[in-house]
Amino acid sequence: MSAAPIAPGRAAAGPAPGGSRAVGALSRLLESRVVVQYGLLPVALVGVLIAGEVLAPGVLSPSNLSSMTRFGVEIGILGFAEMVVIIMGGGGIDLSVASTAATTQVALAVLLRGGVELWLGVAISLAIGLALGALNGFFVIGLGVPALVATIGTYFGYAGLALVIANGVNIADFPASYLTIGQGDVAGIPIEFLFIFIPVAIVLAYVTSRTKFGHEIRLTGTNERAALLSGINVRRLRFSGYVIAGLLAAIVGVVESSRFGTAQPVADSTYLLTAVTIAVLGGVDIFGGEGTILGVALATAVVTILEYSFSLAQINSVIELGSVGVMLIVVVLGQVGLKSLRAYAARRSSA
Repeated sequence: MSAAPIAPGRAAAGPAPGGSRAVGALSRLLESRVVVQYGLLPVALVGVLIAGEVLAPGVLSPSNLSSMTRFGVEIGILGFAEMVVIIMGGGGIDLSVASTAATTQVALAVLLRGGVELWLGVAISLAIGLALGALNGFFVIGLGVPALVATIGTYFGYAGLALVIANGVNIADFPASYLTIGQGDVAGIPIEFLFIFIPVAIVLAYVTSRTKFGHEIRLTGTNERAALLSGINVRRLRFSGYVIAGLLAAIVGVVESSRFGTAQPVADSTYLLTAVTIAVLGGVDIFGGEGTILGVALATAVVTILEYSFSLAQINSVIELGSVGVMLIVVVLGQVGLKSLRAYAARRSSA
């Protein structure tokens, strides 16, 4: 059989140059979400486990693991809240989550002190979280205030509201049954991890990856113009992100007040930095469109072990906070560099 003729003006295909093959391999690697988002997290987890044991021998004892898990539930759910807002793009971020949690927990305590039935009070506090999230959405989406400015403003506004509601003091009027949420366990595993964190993670993972809503938020975060041309109501979608974040922050307020046995009106500002770090470390693209609940959950484990080990080793809190800040900067710079590498690989592949 004769060989097929070569088209005029074109050379016969030969082996691709080594550089082209390398660029092609790089392009495929960078486009693999599993490799990019999860490849380093297990390594980081093993690293902090080893570092934690070196810094604070015994940090991985059952009692310490239980305490770490309780703390991780709260910052992990706040990390989920940040993911939901950031992934929708448009510069979205919610810096008010810590003060939303503070406001909802003191509101719950005041309701219980006034004789409101426990679970009705919990439902009302969650509704308050939804309302505060909706107010954030109104400022950002309705009025067009940049998210960074709007939610910094509401962070201080909600923090002041919490102090006013509680008259500036902690409130400790919780029934023993309520404290079980944050202090009880099943076979040594904290109740809030089994019955709050895991269900929340499963629901969010399903919604953000298996539903029309999840498809829409990813398309919106990746390409707003394409989302608009597809008929997606981008403004309403991004507004809903702030509402969901408010609800998640309220859940954290319930869990935190149950764990401590008191409602604390002073918002913990370190929660904010930690939540954003967890979201970004977990693979949430600061420019929107990418991120998974599994990645954020893995990042929660990494950051929780690191912070708890520092605390147990009695390392200065300034160093602890600084390490989290450095981690955030490194991850953000890594994301920016990754985008540049993706663009370079795409240009070389199409050349």
